[in-house]
Amino acid sequence: MKSTIRKYALKIERNEINPHLRYDGKRSGLILDPRRKDVPLEVLGFGIYQLGENFIKKETCEKEVVLVPQEGEFEAEINGKRFFGKRKGGPFALRPGLSNASALYIPCNSLLKIRGRGEMAFFEAPALKENPPFYITNDQVKPISRGSWIWRRDVISLISPKNVSSNLVVGETYNPPGFWSGTPPHQHDEDRPSLGESGHEEIYYYRFNLKRKKKDRFQPYGVQLLMDGKRLGKAFLIGDKSIFAIPGGCHPVVASPVSELLYVWGLAGKGSELRMRDIDQFSFLHSFEEIFNHLEKNGKKKILLEKKFNAISSSYRLTEDKKSVLIAMLKEKGYEIK
Repeated sequence: MKSTIRKYALKIERNEINPHLRYDGKRSGLILDPRRKDVPLEVLGFGIYQLGENFIKKETCEKEVVLVPQEGEFEAEINGKRFFGKRKGGPFALRPGLSNASALYIPCNSLLKIRGRGEMAFFEAPALKENPPFYITNDQVKPISRGSWIWRRDVISLISPKNVSSNLVVGETYNPPGFWSGTPPHQHDEDRPSLGESGHEEIYYYRFNLKRKKKDRFQPYGVQLLMDGKRLGKAFLIGDKSIFAIPGGCHPVVASPVSELLYVWGLAGKGSELRMRDIDQFSFLHSFEEIFNHLEKNGKKKILLEKKFNAISSSYRLTEDKKSVLIAMLKEKGYEIK
């Protein structure tokens, strides 16, 4: 969001504020509170409940809340209405391309009571109106494949103003090992609908597919970038249960080659519909996606005549720099240009 990135960009660049923290797996309650000076956000909050046999109680007051089970099962009551759910085996229980995600929406001016076992992540933000509670079950969600090649990922949309909330937008993204998401780099800093952009803050909660209980010296990792092309340009080493606050700018993330990565994301702004605008410098990657799809649909032959390559490049108005990148990518995909 424009006001947030303006306020915190230099503080993050100078290491006066750290947008990244590691969750210890024990604390229960609100973790990122936008009212705190060391949290680079203005409207969006994030927390985790560690569920037990006793009810956790929360009054939402002027805020709406979305809970996303990470593992275990829960029993919840919202203003007297009861909900039950579970996430058996955690976020990586199913094979890639499938999801066992679900989400529970709690409106403003509500009393939530929840208990069970396991971990429940949640986002909160000021509500713009009062809606009824809502639970989207795991059999109602469907992963959507986005991007191509090394920036292909699965996106799972859970809660947004399109189905029930008034402000919060919540979902999950799955990255195969070594793959990028948030690519092409985009931003959602300013409310400029005519330019395809809105003003939203964002938070990521990362999970890695850990099979071994024994801790190695180096755990599976990823890299989160945060940059605005002006004052801010930093990289952060993330691990399992890392939490990251995104005040604005573009924020691509990559999983290392040694593990699958899944992150829960939540966004909030001040009422505008979420619109993500690609950074012009990198939007040519969309044309690469179209080129890859075209070549793959036209047979298994991996030989591309230079005349045809130049015709394709010309049709997409690729510069020499972009053509060289495309040649390198096609080579890695097994194509030979003659």
